[in-house]
Amino acid sequence: MRKIMAFSLVCFFVMMSASTSVAKPAVETSNGPVFGGQHTDINNQSNQTAEISVLPAVAEDFTATWCTNCVKVEHALDELEVEGLLQKYEFHVNPDLDESGFGSVDITQHLDARYGAESPPLVAINGTIKKHGSLPESDSLVNDYRNMMASPLNLGEAYSSFMWTPSTDNMGIINWNLDADLSAYPEATLSVNAWIVEQSADFDGGSNGQGTYFDLVRQITDLGSNPQGTANISIPTPHDGDDLEVHLVYLLNMPLADDSVPGDGVEDDTESKSVPGFGVMITLVAGFSAALVARRT
Repeated sequence: MRKIMAFSLVCFFVMMSASTSVAKPAVETSNGPVFGGQHTDINNQSNQTAEISVLPAVAEDFTATWCTNCVKVEHALDELEVEGLLQKYEFHVNPDLDESGFGSVDITQHLDARYGAESPPLVAINGTIKKHGSLPESDSLVNDYRNMMASPLNLGEAYSSFMWTPSTDNMGIINWNLDADLSAYPEATLSVNAWIVEQSADFDGGSNGQGTYFDLVRQITDLGSNPQGTANISIPTPHDGDDLEVHLVYLLNMPLADDSVPGDGVEDDTESKSVPGFGVMITLVAGFSAALVARRT
């Protein structure tokens, strides 16, 4: 019997090793670009004009405090952010599974509508290219993301003006003006957003062991489709401290085909879930062991 059990364990570990994860390549999204990212502290008045091409790339990082693989992704993005090459935005998803309070239904809907991701980690850069998982396709995640940033926006010589005026403790006025050639995306609809971002927040209950989380998108406010406008913005209560920022972000949304779903054809990220097929392998091993026992009786 001991020989049977030993043989069964060998079979189990062989099958476990055969189910290793592979790096998922970066793929184009089915949507238009996400760009902009001009921002200021919510307590400060600001008036800025910038050429879109000189602004850092917009990196949307879909993560969770229970996602251990997400830590490698965040560290790679942090390295590029320190270099001034991108602006990282952390979207904490599936609030029902996370007690941190960082996520929201709106944030999860943003994830599903644009990228169709089923589980973190997922990084989308400039809205046009995305990568699931934390295994690098090149020699490092940093270089993977560098290569993704090379994908062109096709906006020509575009400029954005952004003005922010705090009015009360929980309100502010945002003004925007986008001057861009959007002819490369004739079917796309412009969506102007104000993202309220908390620079850092502490949460000790996350199973990924980070403790402090950075660049958290706490609120998404849709300002409409007009390239110029003014709006009042409500400001959420920060998780801790007083370090909220308002970011002006532009999104181009492409119409979906009737028979398509965002993210179709993308496999689940096996890194961020339990070992794939674990139950199946246990069943096979148990069955094989039972068969050997039956032959010996």
